[in-house]
Amino acid sequence: MKNKTVKMIIAVAVLAVCCGGYAGVKTFVAKQEAKEESEEESEKTSVFTASADDIKSLDFLVDEKETTFEKRDDKWVKKDEEDFPVNQTTLSDAASALTSVESDRVLGDVDDLAEYGLDSPSNTIKITCESEKSEDKETEEKTTTLYVGDENSSTSQYYVYKDDDKSTVYMVESSCIEPFTKTLYDYAQMEDFPVISDTDNINKITVKGDKSYELSKNTDTNLWTVKGDGDEEKADTATVSSLTTSFGSMAYNSFVDYKCKDKSTYGLDKPYAVITVDYTEDQKDTDSSDTSEDSSTEDETTDETQSEAAESKDTSEDTEVSDLEDSEKTVENKQLVITVGKELDDSNRYVMVNDSDQVYTMSEDTLSALTDKSEEDFWDMTVNYVSTNDLKEVKVNYKGSDYDVNVSRETSEDDDGNEKETVTYKLDGSEVDETQFTTFYNKLINLAAQKRLTDEFKPETDPEMTVTFIKEDGNKMEAEYYSYDTNYYAVKVDSKIYLVNKMTVKELFTAFETLTGTEN
Repeated sequence: MKNKTVKMIIAVAVLAVCCGGYAGVKTFVAKQEAKEESEEESEKTSVFTASADDIKSLDFLVDEKETTFEKRDDKWVKKDEEDFPVNQTTLSDAASALTSVESDRVLGDVDDLAEYGLDSPSNTIKITCESEKSEDKETEEKTTTLYVGDENSSTSQYYVYKDDDKSTVYMVESSCIEPFTKTLYDYAQMEDFPVISDTDNINKITVKGDKSYELSKNTDTNLWTVKGDGDEEKADTATVSSLTTSFGSMAYNSFVDYKCKDKSTYGLDKPYAVITVDYTEDQKDTDSSDTSEDSSTEDETTDETQSEAAESKDTSEDTEVSDLEDSEKTVENKQLVITVGKELDDSNRYVMVNDSDQVYTMSEDTLSALTDKSEEDFWDMTVNYVSTNDLKEVKVNYKGSDYDVNVSRETSEDDDGNEKETVTYKLDGSEVDETQFTTFYNKLINLAAQKRLTDEFKPETDPEMTVTFIKEDGNKMEAEYYSYDTNYYAVKVDSKIYLVNKMTVKELFTAFETLTGTEN
């Protein structure tokens, strides 16, 4: 019995040793296999290599059509349309993407190309290179074809086979393939949108369409007016300034057609709108520089004394030179015309600019800032502004009572001989506190309306206040204040009806009551 027990213990020990050995061997083998797989995956296989300078032609599918770009005199051209405006950078980058095509995983003995989307390739890239023969230094061309299949979404690589070898499939980086997945006009060089370098030089903006209007600037005063279907009116300076500034940042979104033959395709034969901008640019006259250039040779021959004398000229002469340079500048009148066509599904519209026959798209948001406006959007909402410097008298009828404020000015000299002006305000013949008058008057002339009535206004009561401004030059302006509704007062100035916030007008009335001493 004892012998049996000893034998059993020995057998168990041997088995344990064997199991341990097997486990060790298995772990070692697994590590070796993993190491070999890692080394195999890290090795790169060259699929295609060439110098970018040697690539002379690229043929691939663009918009499902075989398209060829050739390099002629170091410039890329579209083979079947030599006047097509090829973007040289885009084509050069595409060629550079092919200079070293490598694969970190090669699938051999492939018998089913459909598994990789290569039974019907999504693209076929033909690369024609020109190289020099070593013996007679003549050049020869060689074409390599890469057939592109599906993209592996987990590795962001594409399946590719080369030339006629359909049994070997390579996995290549997407950076080698994606430069060839663009639309035709992604390979085109678009024109720059015409730049208005200084939008302060815009003098006129005309928009014709569903909503038409014209903005004009008085170049002497820099004040704008707006005209639509009605009479020309003063425009709000801030609103117009915001609009003119937008021309400095306008840009195309995409290139559509480099040689438009049928404007109706883009709705440009019957435009949605036509935007015309008149502006000026300073042009420097270079003709007058000839004389100075001729005289420079003569100056070099003068002696040292003459040179020193020239350097010691008075600063007033520098001013004369500056004035001369300014006089050499001429102003050129220029015009920007944007013809706006139909809208695309992506909130863009087709546009043509000036006399170009190229068609682009532009953001609907950018264009609507001009095309969706009407003359009313630019009206100046200042109700009645008369500067105190121009004011001679203010007549006020408030709640049935008449008041008259006269403004008198006296000029005198101070102890230093400087002129000074003293302004006196008299209410019904009695001098009033200047602060009280200016508080009322500033509220009066700084009233700004929220909107204007375009419908006929027929007040049912007399105005609560009527203000008549009499200027130094004798001109008059009258404003009538009517209670309109719970939110607004209607202020009638000539034929215009302004709606002003009711609380703002109430503050004006309170300031006038303080001035006249008629507070409740």
